[in-house]
Amino acid sequence: MAKISRSAPFDIGLGLEDTHVLVTGGCGLIGKVVVQAFLSAGSKVTVLDLPGTEKVLDLDDESLHFVAGDITKDIDAAFTEAEERFGTVCCVVALASLDLSVLEQSESICDVDPKTWQRVLDVNVNGTFLTCQRWLQGTRAAVSHDPEKKGDAIKNVSCVIMGSEAGRFGVRTMAAYAAGKSAVQYGLLQSLARDAPRIHPNARVNAVAPGAVDTDRFKQEAERFVRGLLGG
Repeated sequence: MAKISRSAPFDIGLGLEDTHVLVTGGCGLIGKVVVQAFLSAGSKVTVLDLPGTEKVLDLDDESLHFVAGDITKDIDAAFTEAEERFGTVCCVVALASLDLSVLEQSESICDVDPKTWQRVLDVNVNGTFLTCQRWLQGTRAAVSHDPEKKGDAIKNVSCVIMGSEAGRFGVRTMAAYAAGKSAVQYGLLQSLARDAPRIHPNARVNAVAPGAVDTDRFKQEAERFVRGLLGG
């Protein structure tokens, strides 16, 4: 498996040089491409992901730093370590979540285990909230240290939340995932959009809601769906 490095085929002239970006879930299928893109754009990147996932990263790159942790309980410590390494986190990409490739699904909401429901919401909603909250707290601290410039010392102040089309259309076999994604890509996002510019005038927030990702689990689900259509 090729490791993530700045030698990726990206050429992004977006003024991201030396911008400190923190990516949660940066070792996953989508996350590692996001990390690769920011490195290629000249950013300083901190990746927060579960212990043992860092093998896909090129940790010899001085612009890349890995923090092992869980977004439900290690966010503050992770941001503190990231800030000590590269300074204020200007941009956060909240990717980490339990997704349909790892979650056991049920045929009906009638059969959902409440513990599964709670676990998914703890990670996908609470973890994402804590990530965004800590980013905004760091931005506020940077502004308060330099009130006359209103935080001009930090640039590209932004937050990107990973949503899902499931949050719009629902998932019969995994209602918790759909509910969680709906919560962050609508309710949390709109709340942040009203708050972040009050703290930093150039702060921007957005959500990205991708469709299916080509994983082994997705292929299995697609095959099962086709068999169902064919009556097999």
